[in-house]
Amino acid sequence: MKIKNFVASIFTVTTLALIGVSAQAQTVNAATVSTVNSTGVVYVTNASGANIYGQPNDQGVFGSTAMTLANKTAWKFDKTATINGAVYYEVATNEWVSSSDISTNAPGVALNKDMYINIKGGVNLYDAPNGNFTGNVATGNTMVHVYESKTDAAGNTWYDVGRSQWINGKYMSNDNVKQTLTMSATAYDPVVLGSNMGYSGVAANLSKFPKGTHLRITANGKTYDRVVNDTGLFAYSNPNQLDIAMPNSQALQFGRRNVTVQVLG
Repeated sequence: MKIKNFVASIFTVTTLALIGVSAQAQTVNAATVSTVNSTGVVYVTNASGANIYGQPNDQGVFGSTAMTLANKTAWKFDKTATINGAVYYEVATNEWVSSSDISTNAPGVALNKDMYINIKGGVNLYDAPNGNFTGNVATGNTMVHVYESKTDAAGNTWYDVGRSQWINGKYMSNDNVKQTLTMSATAYDPVVLGSNMGYSGVAANLSKFPKGTHLRITANGKTYDRVVNDTGLFAYSNPNQLDIAMPNSQALQFGRRNVTVQVLG
């Protein structure tokens, strides 16, 4: 195509010269550039990656960076530029990608597994992530089969539970959460007490949580997966409290605090 255009140009100039027509200088119109602040996430869909362009000038010409973003990766943007109808997204300072290489819709991840709705009551189902309410409600504390997941622009994961009905991932778990409750907890080091049980256990009142019960304990943003393997005087006398095994330095920092406890099946 380039050779063909080049030959055509020579032919045109030669013809004009032969017939005595003087060529007039052509005026090139400046590109229409519109830049706005806009935030979101883009997803690279070009199998070869998305080219990264430098800051466009007043004529809408982008610089070259010789860099690319890998296919199937997600990137936040904070500005968009429309140049002669083509849209570009700023994914870093003065670094832009073309809408032809990306999508603003999150790609789906195919799934084929069972998950659990981890709250009581009903959970609304939608026709798409952040879409419209379908009028259907999934029952809480039940198992559902999921077929696909998508992550929206806010970073929330959604799951397709069949017939293109989607549930917000904050209500979903890979584990069967049988019960969620708030308790008080302290921590102790089994080694200091001369025990060889290690740090995978938790002492609890065995009439409330029999040995072998799997507990997920959340405190101050940290999660401890523990299996009940002891009772001890503390937990025996306090059925609504736990004593979590951990190294002594961590146990001293843990102190006594309220925790969220999930009983896993």
